[in-house]
Amino acid sequence: MCCAAAMAPDLDLLGRFFDGENHHQHETHSLGAALLAALATVLLARVASLPRLGWLGVGVGLSWSSHVLLDWMAVDTSPPIGIMALWPLCSDYFHFSRPIFMDIGRTLDWQTFRHDLLAVGWEFVVLVPVLLLAWRIAEGRVDGARV
Repeated sequence: MCCAAAMAPDLDLLGRFFDGENHHQHETHSLGAALLAALATVLLARVASLPRLGWLGVGVGLSWSSHVLLDWMAVDTSPPIGIMALWPLCSDYFHFSRPIFMDIGRTLDWQTFRHDLLAVGWEFVVLVPVLLLAWRIAEGRVDGARV
């Protein structure tokens, strides 16, 4: 569920198929949407009588928020520039002044494919060490010693 929640904000790309408009990085790319996803998860888990309702909601909310954070830290070349990170409190677009990640192209041509492949490779270079460190911390080990 957390992996699906981390990818879910990009479902707004499907809006272009329905009305031809660019809906990307609007409301779904916000902390408000992450909170709504967390609350919906808790409600659905309660209806399904699943254990650990709160933790499941927290996991979904944090996973959704991680997408918002990483998109905020990326180059944005598609107007409006930035993401609506604080929706519904405000509709302003926010972007990181010193982007860490590359932009992702949305056309189906060879040049864009190569660029996107490079961008994904760079994301792996940056994020895999963070993931491994978090994993070690979660297991209670850092540098071979118990924490």
